[in-house]
Parts: sequence; C-alpha cells; structure tokens
Amino acid sequence: MATMPRSPIHIEFRRSGGFAGISLTAAATADELPAGQAAQVRRLLAAEVPPPPPNTPPGGGGADRFQYQLDLDDGQVHRSFAWDETQVPEAIRPVLGALTRLATPG
Repeated sequence: MATMPRSPIHIEFRRSGGFAGISLTAAATADELPAGQAAQVRRLLAAEVPPPPPNTPPGGGGADRFQYQLDLDDGQVHRSFAWDETQVPEAIRPVLGALTRLATPG
C-alpha cells in the first residue's frame, strides 16, 4: 500500500509589540525553514507545547515586549499559538528567529 505524500505545513507568523511597535508578518512553509526548525514545526503541529508559565498572562508585564502569533496548517490539522516573549518555550525560539528573518513589516 502506497503512502500519501505529506501536505506542506503552511505557517502564518506575526510578531507585534516591541519598543518601536512595528509588526512583522511572514507566510511560509515548514520546508522553507532550516531542517531543525522544520522538524520543530512538525512537532508543534502534532502535539501540544507546554502552556505559558503560571502568573504570566499573555500581553502582560510590559508594553515593549514582543508578542508572537503562530498559525500552522497542513490541510488536515490547524493549530494556533500565541506567546509573550517571556513565555516562548526554549525549543521554539529558533523557529521564531527564522520566521522573524523571513518576515516583512505589515
């Protein structure tokens, strides 16, 4: 029995906030990221990531902090994640860095 090829994972990324308040956005597929980051995106889509730490509400604690929104979709599964920069799981930081480099103002 032949296996169906995997659909690409589509990524919508937005970083807002920060000192200057300039939002950055990017649309990409996991295949456009370095191999390690693409693998992490696949893990994010397949399983839950740790929740934000307690007592740190999203968007709280400082107007100059970045806010990250990440939407992942492979045609069958859709997941959305939102983090304040203090809440980003360590394993996700390289993914957000790669997407920030791909992003443009807007």
